[in-house]
Amino acid sequence: MKFQIIWNAFFVVKNEEKAIRLINQIELKTGQPIVSKQFERSKREPSLLGVTFLSKLKDDMTMEEAVFQTLQLINKLGSAWTVYSPVISNDLEKPSETLLSFEGYHSNPSFTGLSWIHFSLGTDTKYEYGWEHTSAYGTDFVNQF
Repeated sequence: MKFQIIWNAFFVVKNEEKAIRLINQIELKTGQPIVSKQFERSKREPSLLGVTFLSKLKDDMTMEEAVFQTLQLINKLGSAWTVYSPVISNDLEKPSETLLSFEGYHSNPSFTGLSWIHFSLGTDTKYEYGWEHTSAYGTDFVNQF
């Protein structure tokens, strides 16, 4: 099964260029390549730049391996994460397809300039050329390759 991590973060930066530098630091620290990025300035707090980016895990992992690897990755960015237990369900359109949702957040990461970060691990099998995701925090992300 294929898995991907959708990251939602708020950076204390003035522009997208500085946010990209922080994303590159996260990419180096986790060892997971970032394949897509979206930026949006926070309406509540204009000093924060909201960024959504995506990491793909290696192909043909079990759900248990994907959850364990995600826990190892997030620990590299800081400790004291709040995580929710994985939710496993079947796709209503394709009952033979199993979907996984596992998420958590950190409000005090170890990176300077990173205010808050949320991750969501999910299966990458629902759509052949990308997928749409809505987290508990209301963030919509459409991945197009």
